[in-house]
Amino acid sequence: MPIKNTDIRNPIILKIDTNTPKSFLGSTMIKSQHLVLKHMPNNLDHARLAIQITKKACKLAVTRNKIRRTIREDFKKNLSMCPPFDILILITNKIHSEKFKISDILMQEWKQSLKSLLKPLSG
Repeated sequence: MPIKNTDIRNPIILKIDTNTPKSFLGSTMIKSQHLVLKHMPNNLDHARLAIQITKKACKLAVTRNKIRRTIREDFKKNLSMCPPFDILILITNKIHSEKFKISDILMQEWKQSLKSLLKPLSG
């Protein structure tokens, strides 16, 4: 089932709705401690990103939004290296750390997951 993008202002960001996780059921997964990255090929010439962070993982909306912004910014920087994939990032495990360190922890995991995603393409 193809994923439709409803955000015409930013075509590389996928909007999350109730069917988005179902669309990634048969996709390839890269797991880390707090982050799960699911990806599947799309028929476009660029990659697209969706981020889902549960309230259980991070209670404060300010922190969740900061995480989304920093991951999106890093994704945009590396967009030219990414293959045409739809990427879903799921953060569901509770992160036991101070609120100002949570973003740093997840950014490290995101960068490791992105390297794992790009490794088969470069090698």
